[in-house]
Amino acid sequence: MSNINKTILILTAQFGAGHVSAANAIKEYILEKNPNYNVVIQNFINASIPRINNPMVKMYERNTKYVPELYNYYYYAKKNFNSKFDITYKIYTPKLTEYILEIKPDLIISTFPSAAGCVHDFNSKKENTPIPCITVITDVVDSLEWIFPNTDMYFVPTYEIKHRYVQKGLNPDIFRVTGVPTDKRFNIKDKVYFKDEKYNVLLMGGGRGLFDFSEDFVRWLDDFNEDFKDKLHITIVTGKNEKLFNNLTVKKPLKNIEVLGFVTNMPDLLRDNDLLVTKPGGATLFEAINAQIPIIIKTPKVGQEIENSKFIIDKGIGIVYNNESELQEIFDLMVNGDLEHRINFMLENLVHVKKNINPEKIGDYVMELL
Repeated sequence: MSNINKTILILTAQFGAGHVSAANAIKEYILEKNPNYNVVIQNFINASIPRINNPMVKMYERNTKYVPELYNYYYYAKKNFNSKFDITYKIYTPKLTEYILEIKPDLIISTFPSAAGCVHDFNSKKENTPIPCITVITDVVDSLEWIFPNTDMYFVPTYEIKHRYVQKGLNPDIFRVTGVPTDKRFNIKDKVYFKDEKYNVLLMGGGRGLFDFSEDFVRWLDDFNEDFKDKLHITIVTGKNEKLFNNLTVKKPLKNIEVLGFVTNMPDLLRDNDLLVTKPGGATLFEAINAQIPIIIKTPKVGQEIENSKFIIDKGIGIVYNNESELQEIFDLMVNGDLEHRINFMLENLVHVKKNINPEKIGDYVMELL
């Protein structure tokens, strides 16, 4: 192992939590291989036009929540649109170029499409010395918005996504199947299921603490569990949603559900639970795969989450419901013992999916390119 100190720049963005969590995981894998490397994680917008970062994030959150149809129109338009014709990333390139020249990285890794576009733009200019670059695709998607000429390597979530890109004419040799990179602590190998012969169920929202079910459903579940404490242990993590946390713990406290706020021990929670009810973000999905916990999600409305849900169905690693009535039925099946065969089926499939991703090789792939 070389002890030469190199600088690796990881460019990310705050549109959802998955891009940042992938960046942190990659840093961890790199430093495990060589702790002498200087790994810098930077929000590419903050490095270029910082004043627009918060407005852009808020606009993304509003669009995905209130007008997902409009968001999806743009998302699916870009899915098969050659990225060389999408020049929106160019507004960030001038200042980001200055930042890159200041940092002088030996390698740049991008966990967001527009960041990858900026790196492509930087490397395309004759006055700049091209820097080796990796793009990390953080959802189970084959959108062309991630693809730019002269990208040296792609980390993709599954072999199916690699195959789809190859069908679109890309060189198969530039792809590495890593899954969506997640914290190594999620790689749980000593998991014990159904402790105390109970279903231990974890409910959590996305990175913003937003849930796909209402507070009324949570209160229904609290009443429901009154009669099934011997069969169910339910935990809800409200995360950054302080209003919901206060509603469930102070204003009108739940009696039969454990309520946690913002937590830092999510790997432990996935180890201690048997089923995960959540949103189908790319990072959350692969945290569940690495922890081998079946995932229960509502049919999503946002492009990349729609693609993630298709993967969940195709691989048989979770359950997709359409409304809160169907979610109530799932809990009915659980306490009546009618979900056991389906859960065992999902657990077997999770083992197979996990065997076909190679996150532990991320550090090796980075060294290979360096």
